[in-house]
Amino acid sequence: MKEWLVVDGYNVINNWQDFRKLREENLEHAREILKEKLAEYIAFKGYAGIVVFDAQEVQGVASFEKKGALEVVFTNEGETADSWIERRVYELVKGGNNVFVVTSDYAEQLNVLGSGAYRVSAREFSEEYLLTKKQIAQRSEQLTGGLSRNELGGRLQEHILDHFEKLRRDT
Repeated sequence: MKEWLVVDGYNVINNWQDFRKLREENLEHAREILKEKLAEYIAFKGYAGIVVFDAQEVQGVASFEKKGALEVVFTNEGETADSWIERRVYELVKGGNNVFVVTSDYAEQLNVLGSGAYRVSAREFSEEYLLTKKQIAQRSEQLTGGLSRNELGGRLQEHILDHFEKLRRDT
């Protein structure tokens, strides 16, 4: 059983405080930052992920791209992210997957719950994302042994360090 995170991209961009000013200045940059955050989050959590942007903000035909384990979807012109998400979530749940949908749209939340998926509001996901960022930093700190630099000496066993020290002194 696979776990999926499906995100209504513009819903998050419009609801997260981090994106308020950026959205007004450069929507494309806001999308890129959201994609980076989502790719990092799902990689750490081990999820498969989809972020959906509807054609209300971007005109043209549907397009798909990959960013690591994150699928990025731009819907067809005139198709809402909500309708695309509803279709895909139904398929994923029917396939036996756990699906978490991030949206603060109440009607979308009801449809998600009705299909058997879990709903997560944009605010709840923001809090979860920040908590996960702290966990990533802690894990990184543990892996580097508390060193501020990524030094080889901090990752070698003592007997190997002793051997290198002996070699250094003999030359």
